[in-house]
Amino acid sequence: MKTKFPIHTTLSADAIKILERYEKELGAKNVVLEKALLNLDSTRFKAKLDTQSIDRLIKRVPTGIPGMDDFLEGGFPKGFAVVVTGPPGTGKTTLSMQYLMDGVKNGERCIFFSFEERAQQLVQHFARFGWDVGKYIDDGYLEIFGISMLTSEEMMEILDSHKPERVVFDSMNVLTAPGDFRTSASWRGLHRLLKKNMTTAILVTEKSHGIETKEYDDFDFLGDGVIFLDFIQTNDIDTTPMPVMAVQKMRATRVDHTPQPFRFTNNGIAKYRALNIPSKVLQDRIEKRRAERLGMSMDEI
Repeated sequence: MKTKFPIHTTLSADAIKILERYEKELGAKNVVLEKALLNLDSTRFKAKLDTQSIDRLIKRVPTGIPGMDDFLEGGFPKGFAVVVTGPPGTGKTTLSMQYLMDGVKNGERCIFFSFEERAQQLVQHFARFGWDVGKYIDDGYLEIFGISMLTSEEMMEILDSHKPERVVFDSMNVLTAPGDFRTSASWRGLHRLLKKNMTTAILVTEKSHGIETKEYDDFDFLGDGVIFLDFIQTNDIDTTPMPVMAVQKMRATRVDHTPQPFRFTNNGIAKYRALNIPSKVLQDRIEKRRAERLGMSMDEI
């Protein structure tokens, strides 16, 4: 088996494309070719960081979730790739759609790439919450690609052509395995394009465990932010599980990692603005679930 060598990070985008094409066709990178490109690639010297030209003010992109931006200093930092994850049925797709709807209502171009649902199903899902997506699709503000069989190169062409301000990939587990995510040449190219265009993206991923389990995958590590959605029983009298969201990570942002309860409404997802459930109660419930899963008592945790 041929050894794959990492791409030299100081090469220009054009030189990297040559290496990636070689890797795709022959299955391995050529160190000699890489060194030759490095010597010929004078543009790499232009990559010197100009700290004076950097905008020190972090621009925020509203999430469209009532109450959520209050916990994110105003929203997602612009250009971030945010992982929205959790077990099945916890509202990941709904949150993502609501995020895009907030964008199109403000005149922003948005794209939804689904790798599991047909476009018709997605439109019906949008319509459940009273969102008239047909108007935004006709006006060119929203593009929906259902059960996408697109290659990474084709998605890059679409992104480069439309230059959306917001994009959703649902779900990344279908596009690539977590273990291959960070080393995938196709994802590196897609990730660079999103960063170059300052596109704020949601990467929907799947978890087979609940929020009480401290297990992370490569999606979580590479994402600029991680939001975990789950259901938690809040008391012993009412056994109905309550949906909660926890901001487990958000670079360049002060966050409260305590799970916050939210609710599903006729207009989408909304955080509870006033709820008589102390954060310690929610945290205790999470620890109790973790103990039950491990077969331990609370004193042993």
